[in-house]
Amino acid sequence: MTTPTPVVIFLYNRLFDPLIQGNFWMYIKNILDDPDAPYRLHVVTYEDPAIPLTPEQEKLVAHWQSQGLEWTQLTWHPGMQLSRKGRDVAAGFAAMARLRAKGFRHIVTLGSIAGSYAYLYARVLGMRLFLYQYEPHSDVSVASGMWRKDSAQYRITKRLEDASARFAHVIASGTRFMGEWLGSIGARAKFFRVPTVVNGNKFLFDPAIREEVRAQLGLAPGQPTLFYSGKFGGLYYDREIAEMMAVLLEFEPSLHLLMVTPADDATVVALFDAAGVPADKYSICHSTYDEIERYYFAGDMGLITIPPGPGQEYRSSIKTGEYLCSGMPFLTPAGVSEDYLHATEQDVGVVVPRFEPEAFRAAWPEIEHYLTEDRDTLRARCRNFGLEYRGFDALNPIFRAAMAALVKQ
Repeated sequence: MTTPTPVVIFLYNRLFDPLIQGNFWMYIKNILDDPDAPYRLHVVTYEDPAIPLTPEQEKLVAHWQSQGLEWTQLTWHPGMQLSRKGRDVAAGFAAMARLRAKGFRHIVTLGSIAGSYAYLYARVLGMRLFLYQYEPHSDVSVASGMWRKDSAQYRITKRLEDASARFAHVIASGTRFMGEWLGSIGARAKFFRVPTVVNGNKFLFDPAIREEVRAQLGLAPGQPTLFYSGKFGGLYYDREIAEMMAVLLEFEPSLHLLMVTPADDATVVALFDAAGVPADKYSICHSTYDEIERYYFAGDMGLITIPPGPGQEYRSSIKTGEYLCSGMPFLTPAGVSEDYLHATEQDVGVVVPRFEPEAFRAAWPEIEHYLTEDRDTLRARCRNFGLEYRGFDALNPIFRAAMAALVKQ
């Protein structure tokens, strides 16, 4: 029997961060469930002492460890100060050096920040690097106003993002645009196009849950409902979402907007008050990841609220896949990911140039079309494409091929 290849999974997240468990960890669980998988996995995570594991999570960890998973827990230092990030980098290096001494020569990372850290480790320690979901965000952070272009955060992050892309042996990212960019800089990595994966079983439409949630919210059975799951501000639109609703209510007074967000109610209410949207035209809800799909089933069209700009073409929003697998079309700005291309090509969504009043007025006929199309027909078309585009069964063979390329099987 072939000896399994030791591989480090380096995550700059908590192990049970929904970003991990609802996406990347699906691939890891599949490897752990496969007794013939040719890998011995050791995961390194940054845990927040304020968020300890629940008893249920401890049982899951014990189960994964019984399947051979090894786990190193580091402590996350909150804040954007370079001193705090430096402590995280140093702790990661120490952990990686210990693993390198034990025979680990391969690193898999999730996201550009973890990838930048792992690049430093791999370069110094002589390890092969696989950047999964590589989406540089330095330029995005400048375009959104979060960073200044002359700031130390931008300069350091930009340099590390570019250097990690040139050094990596394997890169998986969600769009053809990333593959084109890697070619333009002469990156040596083998590229795999892997959009952000979605758990299609979790986001399988349930009509009974739809009726239950809509009844709880006071929505009439046929009342058209837009749906948004996400944040306000920063890398996302905020007041523009409320202004969109004000415009669309001019065309359809019964329209409702259901939002599931970590933002506090007062912040969201203030945005809608400023836009002149009555309180009965929207609902603000909060949910853990474990139950969030219930709200998806209550909606009729999902919103992608990422402003277009430098670097946004490389994004692969998990929300798009969740909307589609739930049977919903989506509305998106042009120039974000590949999603705006698929919206038109696959007849599963509406594209606007930006979130601006005139753009929504021009787009209303298309929006109305999706809100009034036969629901069963539309749900089937959206879900079928969602599974093809973002489903685990479609993407797992590509991820496995990328892992094989990392260890040169």
